[in-house]
Amino acid sequence: MAGTDVPSGRTEEDKRLARLYDYTKFHIGIYLSAAGALATLIVAIANGSVTSTIFLSLADSPTALVIGLVCMTCAAVCGGCVATSAIECRTYEELMEERQGVLGSRLWRGKYWVWLEHFFFWASVLCLGYVVFTSCPVERLLHWTAKACPTTCM
Repeated sequence: MAGTDVPSGRTEEDKRLARLYDYTKFHIGIYLSAAGALATLIVAIANGSVTSTIFLSLADSPTALVIGLVCMTCAAVCGGCVATSAIECRTYEELMEERQGVLGSRLWRGKYWVWLEHFFFWASVLCLGYVVFTSCPVERLLHWTAKACPTTCM
């Protein structure tokens, strides 16, 4: 019988489920920390309380910053759905193949929630990468010249 050498009667499937749960908990912490930092930065820029040139240059792409924040928050919500569903399912296959959801709504299968979690995370990374790599100080570094940026950024 597969998995009989696993302590306390747990099967190999249960180990996969436990690993997914731990992995997702870690990611939720990352997502929420990043979303909190982004929200703080957006509010600080909007209020004009940021004086650092580096941070002000990020204000050149406010839409991308907000989209990055929304995507990071969506990744956290999807991760939360995966984590809470993981504690309710008995096997990894049950989690992945049966419909899961938030607040009792069984919208999609678990593997789709996992896919959405990763999709929103990487969409956020792309948005934030765009913001960073199109900001004035980075352009100056990449082009090795101050002429690549407006004088207000120097």
